[in-house]
Amino acid sequence: MTMYEAKEIGINLLIKAGIPEYDTEAVKLLEHVCGMKYFLHIEDQLTPQQETAYLEVLALREQHIPCQHITGSMWFYGYEFRVRKGVLIPRMDTECLVAKALKMAPDDRNIKFLDLCTGSGCIGIAFWLQRKYYNNRADLGVLSDISPEAVALARENVEYLSGDTETTEEWWSKNLRKQLEVIESDLFDNLEGHKFNLIMSNPPYIAASEMEGLMPEVRDHDPRLALTDEGDGLSFYRRIAVEARKHLKKDGYLVLEIGYDQGETVPEILREAGYRDIEVTKDLAGLDRVVSAYK
Repeated sequence: MTMYEAKEIGINLLIKAGIPEYDTEAVKLLEHVCGMKYFLHIEDQLTPQQETAYLEVLALREQHIPCQHITGSMWFYGYEFRVRKGVLIPRMDTECLVAKALKMAPDDRNIKFLDLCTGSGCIGIAFWLQRKYYNNRADLGVLSDISPEAVALARENVEYLSGDTETTEEWWSKNLRKQLEVIESDLFDNLEGHKFNLIMSNPPYIAASEMEGLMPEVRDHDPRLALTDEGDGLSFYRRIAVEARKHLKKDGYLVLEIGYDQGETVPEILREAGYRDIEVTKDLAGLDRVVSAYK
């Protein structure tokens, strides 16, 4: 069986299983099993062991186990992050949050930032790396989460993205592990004394009543703690709006991911808490995705 023939088998199985991105994921899983790029090895023959392994991972995906949990990794903002069960899988929509934070951050000076509810650490790490690469900034950052599993994975990703050598490609990330601190904390509980120029967060914002309607990959495999506040989906914004004020420096700012239907309610929460210059940014699908505001 060639790589091409294996891919076609994978596509057919994933279509029958109702996987939306069947073609992309058939290739990802094939590359994961074979350890080589599909388009460079289309006519290569799979070994019997590779054929068996590919059918095994396809069987897992047919059960709607996320592709990222099978491969153990995901690309976010141009960087490969480690992911695993028990920690929220980063979504492409969340890249809008990083892009907005980068746009608001000053180019000419270092800042101190917080990635609240960090999960895998993708938001804070991608922000730091982009700032280092494009602006030669060496910001100080704190990544925090209430979940011990998330804290462990975020620390792992800090190490992973730091690189162990100083090759040309890695010179800009060599100080990553020195500049970022990962803390276990229920929002701001363990952040006493910290003051930030920027606070970013993708908090749990799905209402409890909407959980059953989620895709099985999300509902059954992402941690519920990272998805919903078990209420109306707004309780974390209410807490952040109030508690963030004592942790923001003068003219500090918030950048928050929101649900597609929260583009009016979250700005109102921030307005009532005394924030200014509140702005809603849409994602590539044209849906409200990020709210930003200044203290």
